[in-house]
Amino acid sequence: MLTRPSRVSPTSPSRRVPAPQVLAVLLALATLALAPHTALADEYDTLRTKWQTRLTGGVAIDTGDPDIAQAVATLAANAQLHWNAMDKGAGRTFLWSDLAATATSAHVTNSYGRLHSMALAWSTTGSPLKGNAALAADIVAALDWLYANRYNETVTYYDNWWDWHIGTPQSLTGTMTLMYGQLSTAQRASWLKAIDKFVPDPAVRLRPDGTALTTETGANLLDKALAVILRGVLGKSAAKIVQGRDAISPGLLYVTAGDGFYRDGSFVQHEYVPYTGSYGPAVIDDMSKLLYLLTGSTWAFTDPNVTNVYDWSINAFAPLIHDGAMMDAVRGRGIARQYSTDHTAGRSIVTALVRLTHAGAATYPQQSAAIDAAVKGWMARDTTFGASYFAATPTAVAGVYSPLPVYEMTLMKALAANPDVKAAPEPAGVNVFASMDRAVQRGPGFAASLALFSNRISAFEYGNGENLAGWWTGMGMLTLYDADQARYLNGYWPTIDKRRLPGTTTDRSGSGTPVAWKKYPNTRNWAGGAALAGKYAAIGMDFATSGVTGSTLTGKKSWFMFGDRIVAVGAGIASTGGAGSGNPVETIVENSKLNADGSNAFTVNGAAQPAAPGGGTALAAVRWAHLAGNVPGADVAWYFPDAPTMNSLRETRSATWQTMSSGGGTASLSNHFHSLALPHGTDPASGSYAYVILPGRSAAQAAAYAAAPGVTILERSATATAVRDTALGLVGAHFWTDADKTVQVDGAPYLTSNRKAAVITQEADNVLQVAVADPTQANTGTIVIEVARAAGAVIASSAGVTVSQLKPTIRLTVDVDAAAGKSFGASFRLLRTKTLRPVADATLRDGTYGATNYGSAATMTVKNDAPGYARQALARFDLASIDGTIGAATLKLAPRFVGQGTAMTHNVLQVADTWAETGVAWNSRPADIATLGTWTVPAVNTYATLDVTSAATAAQSGDKLLSVRVEAAANYGANGWVEYPTRENGTAPLPALVVDYY
Repeated sequence: MLTRPSRVSPTSPSRRVPAPQVLAVLLALATLALAPHTALADEYDTLRTKWQTRLTGGVAIDTGDPDIAQAVATLAANAQLHWNAMDKGAGRTFLWSDLAATATSAHVTNSYGRLHSMALAWSTTGSPLKGNAALAADIVAALDWLYANRYNETVTYYDNWWDWHIGTPQSLTGTMTLMYGQLSTAQRASWLKAIDKFVPDPAVRLRPDGTALTTETGANLLDKALAVILRGVLGKSAAKIVQGRDAISPGLLYVTAGDGFYRDGSFVQHEYVPYTGSYGPAVIDDMSKLLYLLTGSTWAFTDPNVTNVYDWSINAFAPLIHDGAMMDAVRGRGIARQYSTDHTAGRSIVTALVRLTHAGAATYPQQSAAIDAAVKGWMARDTTFGASYFAATPTAVAGVYSPLPVYEMTLMKALAANPDVKAAPEPAGVNVFASMDRAVQRGPGFAASLALFSNRISAFEYGNGENLAGWWTGMGMLTLYDADQARYLNGYWPTIDKRRLPGTTTDRSGSGTPVAWKKYPNTRNWAGGAALAGKYAAIGMDFATSGVTGSTLTGKKSWFMFGDRIVAVGAGIASTGGAGSGNPVETIVENSKLNADGSNAFTVNGAAQPAAPGGGTALAAVRWAHLAGNVPGADVAWYFPDAPTMNSLRETRSATWQTMSSGGGTASLSNHFHSLALPHGTDPASGSYAYVILPGRSAAQAAAYAAAPGVTILERSATATAVRDTALGLVGAHFWTDADKTVQVDGAPYLTSNRKAAVITQEADNVLQVAVADPTQANTGTIVIEVARAAGAVIASSAGVTVSQLKPTIRLTVDVDAAAGKSFGASFRLLRTKTLRPVADATLRDGTYGATNYGSAATMTVKNDAPGYARQALARFDLASIDGTIGAATLKLAPRFVGQGTAMTHNVLQVADTWAETGVAWNSRPADIATLGTWTVPAVNTYATLDVTSAATAAQSGDKLLSVRVEAAANYGANGWVEYPTRENGTAPLPALVVDYY
């Protein structure tokens, strides 16, 4: 009887098909219903074939394309190299002599990895090894040997859990997919049992004894889920596919602690390490693969949180990629890997993103379009791969190069050629990743990344022998990205002095081998900052190195990211002994890798400095400096407000990759460097500094900026650091203590906070914007901010911001409880103030004087008395010059003379504007409209005030004239009279209508 796999539900097993006659009918119907699809293939086979297409590019790849042809040739060359080196003997005790250890788990993973590369060459169209029977036999035999001797359900795992739970299952499932038709049912079943042993549940990490150790998160969870799903496809187990798919759901959620993606775009792995550029790509890679595989199947994702993956691409990855390079500040141990660079890391993300958008374009069109535009821009601008962005890159195995997968290369080429997708330029602005203590600023032609640490985030991570000298990489390191795309390539990391990294304030402490997987924290929690409208930021860090290097160095560091410049300010720099004691303390302004002969021009205050490598030089009274870049567009300049003495050092440094990683290469590398540092002496008590970084400026532009900088250091003390940039209307301030503190501008109070806070304000076009954050992330209450400006209205404010006062100062309260360091914003329409003088005024007198005009008199008299002695004041104000919305209007009159000391009250009324100064009299006085209020007559030359906002607002919408009449509220006797000056009076405080408007 003929049997075949059937199209079954994901919960039912394969079933036997009945008699051949019935089968013939069913096949005929299936051919009509499913053509041109293969009727014999069940859904598991469909998914397996789909996965094989992703691995190989499919049967219709364009081998005429030189990049694809080269990729296929590289696959074959790698496979041939591994095949040649493989021990094929019957009594072999290893597959490869360099992977023979039985106590090193990486040797298991790498053995499976080499077999996978061989299977790729055997399966890929265009490969000279495609279909090679001898190669296939050797691959299958090697898989049998590994199962029998290294990886099976009876083995107790050793060394690194990752190899057993992730590395080997990933390679093994891939190889089984490629070699599926060459494997027996028994082989497939046995090898899948081994995977089941080590990954019975992707959400759980096991100890060697098989008991649960921890719950998986982040990249590890998705890696294992993918392996389990592929195991389900290969073993035709719906339960395993469902188990793997459903395990992913927790990994799609935003987190508020520990591993995963945060709302602010941060990504953390290992609980306290920023890893967007290392483990993060694994997440996006896995999700793009899973969406590719399962979309359209019985097991397609239904979790609505899948949309988060697309948001992460835009908000977490894109801000950290510049011209295709993933910034080193978020690559953790990755910087210590000889064959992993910022650009190869960036390209791995691009590879995943094109797969992601291809899989999700129909469901997530807006996000996919934005991602595609960014990717197209990165591919176009990244020149580090030589003549082709698709060139293979070297690996740690001699003679082996890593090509881009052909399937993804095809997608990337299609995107590059698609005229409907416009390449996105590098954006401008700032991103503050508060949950991982990182910040990025982008300006014209450059980006800057800032790496901080706190009690929440480690200064660095060491593990697996990697990152031996990473001590200072997270303690204020500021790295620039510009037209010099090779700035951090060609041995930068092993050769730079890693205890003098740019941006850090260092005592050069940190030695010996770090403790693996240890958290190296700041003992202080103030690290982070406030971002204003995504354009500017005030970033700071109160730091102590005792938890990292063991030294006693402390200080307060600030970076004010103001568009095309960065203002760096330090205060309270101190060291009291211990590790690092006796070393000179410096703030490293820059430490640049120079061109091949180290001849970059360096200019100080307009004078050229020696360009040859040599000893350090002390430069006195430095106002500005300029260093020529290695390529056009890579110059950088600095302005120094204090005109300090600086240390300049041009040196040639040599090292090996083994100084970074125990498995690194031993070949010596050399690079030329130029460093510029601000010295603080040995064990300083209270050092400080200030400088402005000017990326991309020429020497002439640096000199021009120094001549008119527009930057003022307002304060740098133990309680506050603040700067002002008059050109941009910005004030940035860091409040270091939980106590009322006011920062002054132009000698007057301007900005006050009652708690630790980062604050940035901007005044422009009569609008005040304020951004506030709690960088400590420890405040469970509020921050009260007061700005010495008056506002007419709140334009907008974040949830959590309460505005309690608009004038005479603006006061707002920010609820920062559980805010995780995020920035809160508020914007205000500032009040402009104009003082209007009367355009007409007069005294009115009754009785026999009822027809007399007093419009030219120097005073206006007010008195309530017998007929002939009663007098009133009349004044008109013209509001035509008020060209905005009135926020407040105050009438002000100051007596010139007061007849008696007894308190008197005057009423103020609005009257019609039907009078003329030279003609009005008591008998022709204008009609009353409304009583505006009263005041008690003040002392001579002291203003009485009355709020007349409503009347002024009404007048502005009418004839723009406001007339008022002032009368005594009662008869105060013969001496109950008051004289107010008129507009004709040149000496006394004149009547006024003070209008605040916006």
